[in-house]
Amino acid sequence: MAGKNIGSMKKQWGWFLALGILMILFGFVIILFPVAGTFTIEILFGILLLIAGLAQIVLAFQARGWKGFLLTLLLGILYGGAGLILLLYPLSGVITLTLFLGVFLLVDGILRIGLASKLGPKYNSNWILFDGIITILLGILILLAWPSDALWVIGLLFGINILFGGLTSIMLSFSIKEA
Repeated sequence: MAGKNIGSMKKQWGWFLALGILMILFGFVIILFPVAGTFTIEILFGILLLIAGLAQIVLAFQARGWKGFLLTLLLGILYGGAGLILLLYPLSGVITLTLFLGVFLLVDGILRIGLASKLGPKYNSNWILFDGIITILLGILILLAWPSDALWVIGLLFGINILFGGLTSIMLSFSIKEA
């Protein structure tokens, strides 16, 4: 079974490499323009929540006869309302998202460390472990700087996280190719 996984992954090593290069480029752009990166992330998140909320509301009315109608409608209003608030009040949204991103990166780092321990040395998992540790440190830095540095910290630290994720993807692509 493990041989099958390696064989199918080996065919895809170029995609891991391309993803890594793309992530490094995006990371550098966000690091160079951290305030713009912060507000871009905030606005995109607001748009996604608004779309998800509208989709939930449409779903609720499409299936109005089922028991979950009211709860689905309320979820849609919650998602849509949260997205609208982020779009109408971007500064408050940035402050809130700074807190959210700090917690998110802590969980992300923990999961990456778990992935590294699951994969073992065969897949050069030390890079994934390193990425997990860096991600946890970024989460802690965000939470320590909150809320005073909210305007630029999301963009800068998220850019760094994307850059390290890209480096990890490149290192993983090489170890897959060689496996």
